[in-house]
Amino acid sequence: MVKSAIEHMRAIQMQSLAVEVGYTPLGGETRTIRAVVGRTVFRSTDESGIWTRIETRDFIVPKELLASEPQVGDEVEFLGHTYEVLAPSGEYCWRWSDAFHTAYRIHAKHTGG
Repeated sequence: MVKSAIEHMRAIQMQSLAVEVGYTPLGGETRTIRAVVGRTVFRSTDESGIWTRIETRDFIVPKELLASEPQVGDEVEFLGHTYEVLAPSGEYCWRWSDAFHTAYRIHAKHTGG
């Protein structure tokens, strides 16, 4: 029942909040897909006690829209800007957006354009 509710909410989210973005896998061709745009703030402290804060632009993409898992170096085009998929502070470059693994939450950083 919970999985069904999440799938239903994901469909509503994609219909009402998603925008078109260009997604280019590393070494692949750009495809237009729909994604919900968000952000994540990562905080870490190094061995010297220096505190770092990194904010990423996130793109929530249903798993079925990508042929393979996102990887560092993939690119997302959004509103005329290029974002590179990255792994901040030793984290993975993406995580599941929900417990049932229906969508990727992809972390990216503005790199140009």
